Amino acid sequence: MRTVLRPLATTAALVCVAGLALTGCSLLKQADSGPFPGQTGSQVANNSVTALKGTNSLTVSGNVWDAGKKMQLNMAVSKGGDCKGTISGQDGSFELIRNAQSVFIKADEPFYRAQMKDLPKEQADAAVKQLAGHWLKSKVSDEDSKDLAALCDLNQLLKEFDKSEGAEKGKVTTEGGQEALTLTTKTTDGTETLLVATKGEPYLLKATNTGKEPSDVSFSKFNEPVQADAPTGKDVIDADKLG
Repeated sequence: MRTVLRPLATTAALVCVAGLALTGCSLLKQADSGPFPGQTGSQVANNSVTALKGTNSLTVSGNVWDAGKKMQLNMAVSKGGDCKGTISGQDGSFELIRNAQSVFIKADEPFYRAQMKDLPKEQADAAVKQLAGHWLKSKVSDEDSKDLAALCDLNQLLKEFDKSEGAEKGKVTTEGGQEALTLTTKTTDGTETLLVATKGEPYLLKATNTGKEPSDVSFSKFNEPVQADAPTGKDVIDADKLG
């Protein structure tokens, strides 16, 4: 999820700065009568990411591609590190819960088969039988948990957005029941399309990228509490006790 955008020549601004065609400048300002008047597409894009960074929590959902493989995700993430959601793809799926102390993962058999493909079959079969469909608990501080815990870091997630340069304003549409302005930018291998809320906080509601590693993700449920209650009972397996 990156905003890789090219510089846009702001002809109208250059004309006004030069003090030429003042009547034309006035007409240009009047023509910018849609959402966010007086702001360039890039300014709107950057402000939408700033608005996301100001939230305490949000839900991100959609599709991303990694190493040529498509993954679907639906994650509620908070700045405090709590998160809850699901991730699925060609190599199986898993549920993830993280709170201040622990990380819990509940994965299916295809997921564990993919993780254990280099193990002897007998050993892999035993591990899959023990783990698949159960909650595996580990400490947030454990080395093996760091990659999973990173999925729950809202600040890290939003760092993936580069500064926008060259976004062009488009039509007004709707996303998730909210009015949104379309912004488009040509990238080195495709097109990036952003949908930004026009009412209330100018949140980025959706980001779509085409190209070799496409993505299509939506943001919603801003500042809603993340219910990351720890699973309990016999379905929980403590990684520290596996040996």
